[in-house]
Amino acid sequence: MVYNGDRFEDEQALDDLALQGIDDFAEIPMTEQKIQFDGFEKAAAKAERRRERRRRRNERTGKIAACVIIVCILIAVFLALAFVRETEHVLYQDSYEPDTETPTTSPTAAKPTMSETPSPTDVPKQVYSVLTQSPTGPRTAPPIEAPTESPTVTQAPTSLIMDNYMFEPVADTYLHLHGPHKTKIYGREETLSIQRGNKESTLPGQEVTIPAMVSLIEFDLRKDSKNASPLPERSRWPEAENQVKVILRISHIPKDSPEYTGQLDIDDILPVIVEVDRLPNNHDLIIESLNGEGFQNAPPSVREGIPITQQKVEAIDTTVEIDITSAMFLPENTNGYGDDQVLLLLKVYWEEESNAMDMFASRESDGQSPQLIFSNMVSEEL
Repeated sequence: MVYNGDRFEDEQALDDLALQGIDDFAEIPMTEQKIQFDGFEKAAAKAERRRERRRRRNERTGKIAACVIIVCILIAVFLALAFVRETEHVLYQDSYEPDTETPTTSPTAAKPTMSETPSPTDVPKQVYSVLTQSPTGPRTAPPIEAPTESPTVTQAPTSLIMDNYMFEPVADTYLHLHGPHKTKIYGREETLSIQRGNKESTLPGQEVTIPAMVSLIEFDLRKDSKNASPLPERSRWPEAENQVKVILRISHIPKDSPEYTGQLDIDDILPVIVEVDRLPNNHDLIIESLNGEGFQNAPPSVREGIPITQQKVEAIDTTVEIDITSAMFLPENTNGYGDDQVLLLLKVYWEEESNAMDMFASRESDGQSPQLIFSNMVSEEL
């Protein structure tokens, strides 16, 4: 600010404006026109264009995704159809082959090779019959027609029947019918045990202290142990009554052996009566995987058989031969007992004391396996 004598420079400028009629403190006149900014319109236009591009891009992406999904679905359908067709070809390829006729022994008529076209119809001609006397010479027999029935097929020659057949078990085991070991499996033991339990004398609700034990022995009569020959059919057995004998030979473990514990002196031990029953044939029963509980829960048609015989076994016996011939000659009305299998159940006779028991060698023991022997199979008339 410059000072000119008695006044400053700005004061001189204010005086000049006052002389011109301009008031420095008057309000500046406002224009009535609206102020417009072009930047807002441009920004809005750009935003709208961006939204439009984004919308189109999203539509294009959606269409592409839909096409990809449809193509994947079609490929999956084609692959599934091809897999199904290939699976059917593998599983049923035999059914696609043309059927072939099974060769038979019966004569078959030759098929005509000429085309089956209708023959032309001939005009019938008038025929005159002439009666002549028959010749007195020998008459010629008419030709014999070929047989229409199939020829009889003769059976293959059968093997010679032997006098003796011996079979060894294909399975054996013993079972605890009661007590804590009724769920245990004994199919691979070297001994077979039988014992008379005390379930009948045990009060309800109390545990059985002496469990009942039974033994099962299965014989397959379709192949013997010596000659690998099956037991002959029943029609080839001797017709003489009481000729065929069937013996169960089983090795008994004497009661002075280490296998017996807590026994009395050998001279004070009484003999035990062993009962042999034949059970119905059952090829589905896995003997050596069976336990006592499973056997007890089986239906009566499986666990109940026909009593065959009783045999007294002394304490010092080593080999016991039990005649079970009646097991192969059951009443005619008995069903379920064929000649291809013999399933035997051994147990202590019910009249014995509750602690009576015996032990026998199983098929797992060396050289002491049970044997089922058929003897006198050749007819005495030959």
